[in-house]
Amino acid sequence: MKIGKLVGTIGAAACVVMAMPALAQDIKLGVVAGMSGPGTSYGIGIRQGAEMAVKEINAAGGIKGRKIALVVADDASNPAQSVTAMQRLVNEPVDLVVGGWGSSQVLANMDVAERAGLPYIVVGATNPKITTDKNKWTFRVIFTDSVQAEQIADAAVKRLGMKRIAVIHDANDYGVGNRDIFLASLKKIGIEPVAMVSYQSADKDFTAQLSRIREANPDGLAIFGTIPAAPAIMNQARDLGIKARFIGTGGLANENLMTLSPKASEGTVLTTYFHEDVDAQARAWADRYVKEFSGSAQPPRPVLAAWEYRAIKFIAAPCLESSGTDKEKLRQCISRWKGKLFSVPGEAYFDKTGQLIQQSVLVEVGNGAFQAFKGK
Repeated sequence: MKIGKLVGTIGAAACVVMAMPALAQDIKLGVVAGMSGPGTSYGIGIRQGAEMAVKEINAAGGIKGRKIALVVADDASNPAQSVTAMQRLVNEPVDLVVGGWGSSQVLANMDVAERAGLPYIVVGATNPKITTDKNKWTFRVIFTDSVQAEQIADAAVKRLGMKRIAVIHDANDYGVGNRDIFLASLKKIGIEPVAMVSYQSADKDFTAQLSRIREANPDGLAIFGTIPAAPAIMNQARDLGIKARFIGTGGLANENLMTLSPKASEGTVLTTYFHEDVDAQARAWADRYVKEFSGSAQPPRPVLAAWEYRAIKFIAAPCLESSGTDKEKLRQCISRWKGKLFSVPGEAYFDKTGQLIQQSVLVEVGNGAFQAFKGK
C-alpha cells in the first residue's frame, strides 16, 4: 500500500498524519512519535517496527480476516505538537495507539488518550510518572528510569569500579528523572557525584559544562540525554581531555551514538531495551529486520523497532484477536497480559500501574556496535 499524507493544523501546533488507505472494516492502529525534530532517529525506528509487525500480521490473514491499517502521526518530537498529534488519532478514530517517544511528549499526549478512553501502549518514554494508578488507559513496555538508573548506578560502582562519578543531564523530564534516581541510588551505595551539570536538548556547545567536569577529574561520566546531544557531549569531552568512561541509560541506546561519535563512544556502558544476542529468536528477528529496511532512506534502528514490533505482534494483536476493538475489553486484555517476548529473559507481565515487569539488559559499545556487557 502507498502511504499518503494528511496535513492538519490545529491552533498554532501542526502534525502530519500518514495513513494507509483503510477499508471500512479495517482495524486502525495509531502510532505517535517524532518523524521529524530531534527525536527523528528514534521515531523512524518505531515506525519501522510497526510497519514490519503489521505487514506480517496482514500477510497471515489479519485479525479474524480484518486487516490492520497504520495511522502514523508525527509529533515533531515536541510536547505541544504531540498533544495535537494524539488528538488527531483520537479524531481519526483509531482503535488503539502503540508508540510514543520522549518522556515530555508522552506525559503531554497521554492525557488526551486517557480522556478519550483510548488504549495506549508506550514504547519509547521512561519517566516513572507515565505509569501510575491514576492512568487507566496507558501501558508501557520498556523499563522505567527507576529500573535503568538504579541498574547503571550499581554497575558503575560494583562492576566498573568507579569512585569519582560526574553527571551531565538534559534539563527535560527524561534527563531530570534519570538524574534524580541515579543520585539516590549512588547515595545508597555511599557515593556523591564529584560534579553535576545540565543542558538544554537543543544545545550544541557543551564546553562550559564539560570544563567544570574536567576540573573534578572523574573516572566515570553519566550522560542522561538523547541523540544528537549525547554523542556531541562525548566528542567534546574527549577534545577537552576528559578520559572518564561514559555510562548512561536507554536514551543512549541508539545506533546513531556510534555514527556520530565513533571513537568517543567506545567503551560506553548503558542499559538498553533490546539486544539481539539475548536469545536465538532475537537474533533471527534482528536479521529479518535489518534485511527488510537496509535499502530504505533511513537505516534500520533495531532498539526501539524491536519494542514496537513486539508490542504490536505479541500484545496488541492477540488482544485484538480475543477482545475485538471494544476499547474497554481491549484495555482489560492488555492489563492482564503475560507472556514470553524475544530478548526478554523470563516471563513478562503488566503490574497494576500498567508497567511491564521484566529483566533488564546491559550493553557496552565495542567496535562500533552494541555488545552484550560481559564485564565482571
